[in-house]
Amino acid sequence: MDRQKIARNVRGPVLAIALVGQVACAFSVTNPGPTLDKYLSDSVAIRAQVNSVGYTLGDGLNYLVLQGAVAARELFPTGTSGQFGVEPRNWVGFLVTEEQGTVWNTLQQARWLGDQVVTRMRGILGETAFAKHPLAAQALVWRGFTYRVLGENMCFSVIDGGPLKPAPEDVQRAESTFTAALAVATAANSATLVNASYAGRAQARMLQGNWDGAKADAAIVPTSFTYQMPYYGTGDAPGYNRVYWSSTTEGLYKSHSTWKTWYANYYDTSSDPRVKYTKTTLVGAGIFPPVGKVPWWPQAKYANRTAGINLASGREMRLIEAEAALRAGDIATAIARINALRTLSNAPLVTAPSAINDAWTLLKRERGIELWLEGRRIGDFRRWIAAGTPGDLDPLETLGTASYLDGQGTCFPLSQAEIDTNPNAKP
Repeated sequence: MDRQKIARNVRGPVLAIALVGQVACAFSVTNPGPTLDKYLSDSVAIRAQVNSVGYTLGDGLNYLVLQGAVAARELFPTGTSGQFGVEPRNWVGFLVTEEQGTVWNTLQQARWLGDQVVTRMRGILGETAFAKHPLAAQALVWRGFTYRVLGENMCFSVIDGGPLKPAPEDVQRAESTFTAALAVATAANSATLVNASYAGRAQARMLQGNWDGAKADAAIVPTSFTYQMPYYGTGDAPGYNRVYWSSTTEGLYKSHSTWKTWYANYYDTSSDPRVKYTKTTLVGAGIFPPVGKVPWWPQAKYANRTAGINLASGREMRLIEAEAALRAGDIATAIARINALRTLSNAPLVTAPSAINDAWTLLKRERGIELWLEGRRIGDFRRWIAAGTPGDLDPLETLGTASYLDGQGTCFPLSQAEIDTNPNAKP
């Protein structure tokens, strides 16, 4: 769905008022006030409301991907903060309330919109029409991915002023939403949304440790399938792909680099296109105190400001199958899945190790490569730590002098606004 339609729907009346003012040479403006609820309950407003869920999810994901990438050392900070920079505590690995409020607030807004839009659509369309309407399927898919992003990346779940709950409760909501989306998408004959529903549910089941269910869903999704969050090159800069725009000289930010990441080291030896970066002789726009000026080696995964970010892909489904195999002690199947992806990427193949710990190390590395800069790494860290999963991470992505990390956040905290306004949400 085209998230720009939301902006057009919002800007249209404003532009009309401006044009009338120019023609009539009158410069006074009357604020019409909030949109009346009855207009939102009109069937012609459905598409704009569905798009609003996707647009807001994309906005929150934009912040989460960049800030999470620095905490996971997928990217290295150059010491630039502000609108398109990385905040100081994040430079050394921490995700703290004082710096990460936008991530929480924006994604919670997307969650609320998703809940409200689905409920409203049921009322507008009636259950029979809702059960086969393509916009209903789209609304449910956006809602499912919103809950998956929240459950995978937030420290807590909070619903509409309620108490703090474990974050996995949002993952459960994601699974049930994707199940509903699958039924509606099937009835609406939307192959894209059917695959997105299976892929999203496989992610949710993986995050809950339901490996049989995750593997079954993943097997249905073709390897070539991708479902992306789109971004745009028109309008305000916050609507651009933030990882790209904050890493460019065009945007004057150069706020992060691949320098001192294992991804850069790996690319230098493998030329694996999944982690491509550009080596320059320039330095970042700021100063990172332990280093000074940081060499500016921008990521090249996202080549322009309209580049989409994967929410799910068939390639990830193959890695879910690989991880499920490892959990069953089947090293051969896991490495076969990894090498199939490497063949498609023209990357060097790996040799199946005899030790399970070494196989897990390869799997963890492969997820890092495949899902680089997609907002998934800190979630992987978190679940692997919780499960006591074997296998090693690279020293450049773990605490220590090599990585310049003093700490490492594996989830995003409540915002200060949530703490201040919700008496039930005191961490």
